[in-house]
Amino acid sequence: MNKATLKEAADWYAVLADDSVTLKSREQWQYWLDANPSHKEAWEHISSVSRRFERIREGDDSNFEVVSDSLSRLQQRRLTKRSTLKSLLLFAGLGVGSWLSVTESQRVPDADYVSDRGEIKELKLSDGSKVWLNTASHMDTTFTTYRRSIHLQEGDIFIDTAVDDLARPLIVETQNGNLKALGTRFSVAEEGDQSVLAVYEGRVEIDTRWDSPRVISAGKQIRFSKGHWGVLQAADPARQSWVNHVLLAQEMPLGELLLRLERYRLGYIHVDPDVADIRVMGVFPLDDTNIALDMLAASLGVVVDKRLPWWIRVHA
Repeated sequence: MNKATLKEAADWYAVLADDSVTLKSREQWQYWLDANPSHKEAWEHISSVSRRFERIREGDDSNFEVVSDSLSRLQQRRLTKRSTLKSLLLFAGLGVGSWLSVTESQRVPDADYVSDRGEIKELKLSDGSKVWLNTASHMDTTFTTYRRSIHLQEGDIFIDTAVDDLARPLIVETQNGNLKALGTRFSVAEEGDQSVLAVYEGRVEIDTRWDSPRVISAGKQIRFSKGHWGVLQAADPARQSWVNHVLLAQEMPLGELLLRLERYRLGYIHVDPDVADIRVMGVFPLDDTNIALDMLAASLGVVVDKRLPWWIRVHA
């Protein structure tokens, strides 16, 4: 089932669930539904998941309150036990497969270090270096007599390098090249087919194997992929602030901010196009994204519609 189609179905479900839905909106929904067989499949899937929540509500209010409260608490705090989520979903009658297809979660790969969705994990490596794993990130380490290697499989990490007694280089391996730390604090992210390096102290050398190595100095960041260098820019403070469990927004478009918040919670956040470009400044908690959403509603005057436990719509 196409993820984009699934999101469209969720959007239409919330529109039709609104008490003020218009006849025109219903006609537009019917047109969308009839336009493609995949639309009907996605609509039936979203409706099925939602009906299961509704049956819990109608059958036993106390059970529904327990499920809703548990879902809310899972969204508000760091997720440290994948088994907790699995048990909760089975209790709610959703089935793990149904929920994962809605939230776009993926199977956790085999990695030395893994952070769950919503979790920010701090590590101290054997050489004394500190590494932070951002939400839903996966990392391996290999330390030998001659080299310290970190392999970022997915997500993003922040590294505070330590002076090594054996003078071994510290190398971060990404899908697009190797990064050599030159006494530094820096972040590395895998975003689609691109890697992103932001340097906050010291310098980092990038060896892509398809071009001469480049050295990135403190205060700068760059995107790169196979055969392509992005534009050298000022380091984004938000790529460092998450280490302190906050999202720092400096004239950030609301749509981009919500996309980043979505990484720290279960489900999907939809933002209407008419408010997506509103510029936002502020500091928002990542351990409690519901508070962050309430802050946005209060400061920007937008409506945060939490109609479904796994779907949120932000609109004017």
